[in-house]
Amino acid sequence: MMHLPTIISISILLNVIIGAFLLSLYFLRQQPSYLYWGSSCLLFVFAQITASLRVFIDLPLITHYLADLLIISAPLAAILGIYAYSQSDKKYHKACAFVLILSMLILLPVHDSPLNQIITTAIIAICFSYAAFALRKLQVKRIIHLALLKLCFVIHALIMLVQFLLLVSDYKGVINTDLTHILTVILISHIIITTLTAMIWPLMMFLESEQILSDLANRDPLTGLLNRRSFITISNNYLEQANSNLTELCALMIDIDFFKKVNDQYGHETGDEALKWVAKKIKSQLREHDLVARIGGEEFAVILPSTSQTQGESLSERIRLAIHNDSFQCQQHSIKLSISVGIITHKSGTNNVNELLAEADKGLYKAKLNGRNQVVTMAF
Repeated sequence: MMHLPTIISISILLNVIIGAFLLSLYFLRQQPSYLYWGSSCLLFVFAQITASLRVFIDLPLITHYLADLLIISAPLAAILGIYAYSQSDKKYHKACAFVLILSMLILLPVHDSPLNQIITTAIIAICFSYAAFALRKLQVKRIIHLALLKLCFVIHALIMLVQFLLLVSDYKGVINTDLTHILTVILISHIIITTLTAMIWPLMMFLESEQILSDLANRDPLTGLLNRRSFITISNNYLEQANSNLTELCALMIDIDFFKKVNDQYGHETGDEALKWVAKKIKSQLREHDLVARIGGEEFAVILPSTSQTQGESLSERIRLAIHNDSFQCQQHSIKLSISVGIITHKSGTNNVNELLAEADKGLYKAKLNGRNQVVTMAF
């Protein structure tokens, strides 16, 4: 078996480092979630230290009662951190304070008896179960990290539940086996899972912050599609690959017909929702490796790598029909929308995507002159 004092020492060191790091992020960014999670790490450290003092001193009020309150406080702080990230922590302050005060009142009369550990284990199991439930509030793009965090909470809750059942069985005399070895294994698991959870949170938040910054730089905030700058950069890479591999590539310019009337008649808020609806319709018809961006008010651009003119025309027509054959629903209004599309097929030569889009834009202009709601192909 792993050496328990060594496990505790490593856990204390890691949690101090993680806690200090999270608190430094809080002072740097003023995000309350970092404050709560940093505090959670340090509360767990103090809980381990006060519990470890049982070896040296006989003061149950400190080594049992205070240690248990600290270890209950750690997941409560983590729960507040979860809600702080979703900006709804204030209304949960009172609930967490109530749980802590109730724990103080319940544990005080039994702090020096076997019931102390049973009650503490039950409260911790409930706290970690609720923490896993609270994660549903988080809106993050890296789902794998959220899933790992939720898994840690669920495993932790299950470990505490097993310990609770063992302690209750032992207290009632249902089992006569010495539980020292099993409880030690559970304690080590508890320490490892708690430390792992503390490590996943800052990693997830850091990666999520980087993703947000990346999205602000590269994506249109309304539709979530690429913005013009990032679209041009990536499209130029696609053009280089097409020239190197001697493959065809199609470029589409798309414009929503009579979009100004939507804004004038229904308001800009409805217009924004219409833009998002059209963006989803366009994206739903594209393949995974196709590129789409919102490059103007109601203008969209698409790059279709490894696509012939016939394939590009067919896909453009599918996009047009997906919008034409449906109605945009918003605030009890059913609004018919249509698009005009200009398409150009690039076979070899230029690496300048702006030239390609300019040719596709000529096709878009012709589509509008010809009555809109159609696809016009241009020859490069």
